[in-house]
Amino acid sequence: MKEQRHLPALRAHIEQLLSKGWVIASRSPMTLRNGRRCYLVSHGMLISESATRVA
Repeated sequence: MKEQRHLPALRAHIEQLLSKGWVIASRSPMTLRNGRRCYLVSHGMLISESATRVA
C-alpha cells in the first residue's frame, strides 16, 4: 500500500506533542494548545502564536 500522508516529519512531531499533553484545539486551521501556549500549523510549518491573540 502506498503511503499517502504528507509531511511525515511534521506529523511525527505533532504526535509527540500530543503525547506530552498538547491537545488539538481546532482542525481548521490546525491549532494545538497546551495551557496558554498555542501552535498553528500553516503551509507545513508549526508556528508559535501569542496566547493573547488566540481566544
